[in-house]
Amino acid sequence: LQQKQDLSFQIQKFEENIDKTRKGDHDLALISQSTKVQCHLRPNSGKGCVELVLRSTNNTVIKATIITAEFLFGSNESSMVYSADPTDTIIATFAPEKDVSTDLHIQALVGYKMSSYYHVFELDYKLPKFSMYVPVKDFQKEPESSVQFRVNERVNRVAMWLNNSFNIGHKIDRQNSLDARFVSLRNGLLLALHMSPDNGGQLTIRVNNMEVAGEIIQDLCSFLTLNELESVADFPQEFEDFKKVLMKVDEYNAVRLKLTAEMADSSQLVKALVIKAEDARILNDMKLMKKMYSSLYDVNRELIGEYIKRANNHNELLSALKEVNAMIQKAARLRIGAAKTRVITECRNSIKSNNIHSLFKIIRLGHLN
Repeated sequence: LQQKQDLSFQIQKFEENIDKTRKGDHDLALISQSTKVQCHLRPNSGKGCVELVLRSTNNTVIKATIITAEFLFGSNESSMVYSADPTDTIIATFAPEKDVSTDLHIQALVGYKMSSYYHVFELDYKLPKFSMYVPVKDFQKEPESSVQFRVNERVNRVAMWLNNSFNIGHKIDRQNSLDARFVSLRNGLLLALHMSPDNGGQLTIRVNNMEVAGEIIQDLCSFLTLNELESVADFPQEFEDFKKVLMKVDEYNAVRLKLTAEMADSSQLVKALVIKAEDARILNDMKLMKKMYSSLYDVNRELIGEYIKRANNHNELLSALKEVNAMIQKAARLRIGAAKTRVITECRNSIKSNNIHSLFKIIRLGHLN
């Protein structure tokens, strides 16, 4: 009922506005029916963010805008931009912490400069997943890490994905190949994509970040509706860091076993001291009983210290194992379908058998054979 009343009120106002327009009455609250609000996205390299630019037509101004979106404003779901001296343009800035595609619901207050009434224009805009990457012509030095895979698709299909996810207008050259380079506004990360028609479509992603490469592959395969994908990965720096993590895991495990053995010996000593102290009490040998309880106190204090060491070592071991699991997940995200599942399974089997060589081979190639 309430919605029906609201719609009836709006229709009544529209009819009144039409009558005023036909009679030639000029009301500052009325704007032309052809008034539009246009929006586009542009990068701001100086501030390390992207700007959503809203512009109105027919000499109108934009007083304020409210943008509602998920995953964009942290714990808040919306953001408001207000202009004390409104013009036909208003700019909203944001810097997503992660590469995420989200739908923006925009509400803009539009009216004339001297008007105290504003019309609400509602727009929807899809924020590209990799909006924080700015296209550049060339790098001084190419990223040393890369992942290569074969995509059985035409180059122009990949270019369509590129234009959709990076918010650019990439043109395909006559050689039917694709070259694109980007710099991240977030951290200056370099990203290069190259595709050639060789082997049905060979695509190479160069970026010194395994997680970013995985995000790109997952988004590309989703756009192209690919269910299976094999890849060959080469991330020298991350592989070297991963070796250090595996060495830490071995060290923490060795320390854990050593501390466990020492605590077992101390536990046996505690039992022996308790028995001796109780025997001394029964024999009414107070001097020996005090000596046993004094020794028991010292051993107990040592046990508490050993427990603290063991607890700290356990926390460090869990932290290192989380890094190992994160590396396996990043390696898996470089593949799609059965290849992704196989990488996770074979990596865990290699860790269980302590076969480090096989582990790195699986991460690189996606399989052992």
